[in-house]
Amino acid sequence: MKNIIFSFLISIFFSFQLSAQEYVTGTSVNGQIKLFLENNPEYYTSRDKSSKESLELPFWDDFSYSSIDPNPLIWANYDVYINNTLATDPPSYGIATFDAANVRGEIYDHAEYETPFIADSLTSHPINLNYSAEDNIYLSFFYKAQGIVDAPEETDSLILEFYASEDNEWEMVWFAEGETDPGQFEFVILKIEDEKFLKDGFKFRFKNYASLGSSTYPSLAVNCDFWHIDYVYLNKNRSENDIIFHDIALNKPLTSLLEDYEAIPWTHYKENPTAQLNNEISIQYKNNDNIVRLIDSINFKLKDLSGNSTIQKAEGGTRTVQPAVQESFTYVNNPFSFPLNDEEFCDFELNVKIVTDSYDSAQNNSISYTQKFRDYYAYDDGSAEAGYGIYGNGTKFGTVAYLFDPLAEDEIIGVYMYFTHAFLEASQDYFWIYLWEKNEFGEPGDTIRTFEGFKPEYEYELNKFHFYEFDEPISIDRPFFIGWMQTTEDKLNIGFDYNTVNNDKLYYNTSGDWVQSSIEGSVMIRPAFGTFYSAINVKEDQSLKIYPNPVNDKLFIDLPYSLNSNKITVNIFDIQGRLIQNGSLNNNNYINTDKLKKGIYIIKIINDKNQTFHSKFIKQ
Repeated sequence: MKNIIFSFLISIFFSFQLSAQEYVTGTSVNGQIKLFLENNPEYYTSRDKSSKESLELPFWDDFSYSSIDPNPLIWANYDVYINNTLATDPPSYGIATFDAANVRGEIYDHAEYETPFIADSLTSHPINLNYSAEDNIYLSFFYKAQGIVDAPEETDSLILEFYASEDNEWEMVWFAEGETDPGQFEFVILKIEDEKFLKDGFKFRFKNYASLGSSTYPSLAVNCDFWHIDYVYLNKNRSENDIIFHDIALNKPLTSLLEDYEAIPWTHYKENPTAQLNNEISIQYKNNDNIVRLIDSINFKLKDLSGNSTIQKAEGGTRTVQPAVQESFTYVNNPFSFPLNDEEFCDFELNVKIVTDSYDSAQNNSISYTQKFRDYYAYDDGSAEAGYGIYGNGTKFGTVAYLFDPLAEDEIIGVYMYFTHAFLEASQDYFWIYLWEKNEFGEPGDTIRTFEGFKPEYEYELNKFHFYEFDEPISIDRPFFIGWMQTTEDKLNIGFDYNTVNNDKLYYNTSGDWVQSSIEGSVMIRPAFGTFYSAINVKEDQSLKIYPNPVNDKLFIDLPYSLNSNKITVNIFDIQGRLIQNGSLNNNNYINTDKLKKGIYIIKIINDKNQTFHSKFIKQ
């Protein structure tokens, strides 16, 4: 697949007659990892990689935890990426993904073009295998190539190696050649019977070989050649027929509780609280057992993260699940609501838990999703699996438009855009932001406004979209399109989310006619509404006292006694007006600022009388 994409893209440079078209390419960084390390810069240097004693059997990991890297108690390194979005229908929620990006989410420095190179590895801590061959020790796992991302080529591979502790040598015992997605995860089980491995200090490791595209155009390099593994299990008293796992597991992420969007402005929702509620909540689970299993209950819980309302609960009843079957359960007539409050932003956490037999693995029986109500509309889930753009002869001054239908009349103040590092980065190419009306055919019509002179800014992940502020707010009271016009034939590589499908709302125009997108997914563009808090224009309230300023880790807040209240909400914005942190003031009248980067911030205080106060502070 990758070579086909690269061949196609390279041909662009040599074919003057190539017509303009839309396309997606992979990303050259892992934005989720980059953001995590940006917020936790000492994470890998402080993490204890040592194992003081050999692990005892059994060894088991289904990767169903929230960390981005493997469990340090059983794995000695952390090259792979733990996630739940890059492959479909795994045995359980959570997989370990191998690709061409290193532990910091960047393509390996030693990466080769067109020549396979060793990329990620996943190595166990030493394990006590001081047993005899008659103890029937087997290692098993599930694996899958590609998923929703790039497929490894035939010259790429996933391999498994065993370590002989006394010989201090690694030996390859299994490998798989690259292929396109086989559909289902494939199962492998291997007996360990060679005496050189049956020692204390045994280890095993997975490695993948990856290869970049053509060296003719090095800037085409993107993360590629994906493999995924799950259910890694090493134990004694097994057989080659031991392919059954007595486990019912959730194996698909939850989705938005809204009908059309992943996020909408909280102020808009409050004006029309029923217009976007999804009437159904769906979950997916798999019975990995060979017998009929019973789910005793399916429990739903919705928590208001602002603390303004009580936890809501619902119960989905019992379910009988046939062996080796994947099923979905849909809670029809959604029992939840989002209670209104005076906050400007509000998030709700949905948790789903299935209760099964006592011997069932509980760690993959619970899953959560955060429903966001901020200041923007979003179709995407915040993760970019690829980058979207238009390219080819005639795309200079080409336009791309994305349809949004706001719930309330309001002023649009700017747009959040996520640019991916991939292909020929267009960081020096100007583009214009456009607003269009929706015409009678459902396509972009008359231009509402244009804003000139923007350049791509590369940032990372959900809360790191770059915000482009308009020079004046634009009143919107009807469906509209927002997008861009590019000023060169170089592509603008906008983040593309494969997990949410909204291409029916996306159009591009390179020849005078609008064409609906044919690529399933969501472009990562989010129009923002409401009041924009510019650090330059904020008028500070003299009645609000904050100290110390500059601050390191604790910022104390004093309001006059007459203005104080039982509940004080604190919102912190960066200098570009993006909400960085929100919550309530604690009993000690301070907020933690240790996670903030150095810079200037705006603090907005709201008491329970809906009085607001502003000030600025510096994080040093």
